[in-house]
Amino acid sequence: MVTIRPGRGLIVALATFSFAALSGCAEQIGPDAYAPYEAGVAAHVEEGSIVGSRPVSMASPPTGAGAVIGGVTGAVVGGSIGEHRDRGAGSLVGALAGALVGSAIERDQAHQTGFAYTVRIRRTGELIEVAQADLNPIPNGVAVSVSYGARVRITPLAPPPGLEPAPSPSPSAAAPPPPPAH
Repeated sequence: MVTIRPGRGLIVALATFSFAALSGCAEQIGPDAYAPYEAGVAAHVEEGSIVGSRPVSMASPPTGAGAVIGGVTGAVVGGSIGEHRDRGAGSLVGALAGALVGSAIERDQAHQTGFAYTVRIRRTGELIEVAQADLNPIPNGVAVSVSYGARVRITPLAPPPGLEPAPSPSPSAAAPPPPPAH
């Protein structure tokens, strides 16, 4: 008979927290992600235009943190299930299962899709290619800024065609008419 020892709500909470923390460990690599050391550091910026793009897959190298966190959490949870004589086996099975699950979570979280953009620099005519995480590609022909900092980033100078914000009403149309003169 499998029993869970009383007072193990803390262990279940620990397991939940561990896997939630692990799922937030992936490095963000998009154009809007900045590391703390980049604050206040000037970057050289040039203007260019997108001449081509292709989809790419980006993955951070595994650190092993997923397997470690999952293994430790699995061992603690596994050891809390069952009779006293079964705790060693429960810990072992929990550690193995937790390590596998933690490693899979880390691998999935470290994967991002993006695009490799070919950009023609306006000042020199030079072509460069920059890969960055983006959900949707920046369309060909769009004017972009190329920021050379800790990472090279490409951002549109204006919204792509068809995605412009709605024009705001002109001041004369929004202002009420003046009162009549007497």
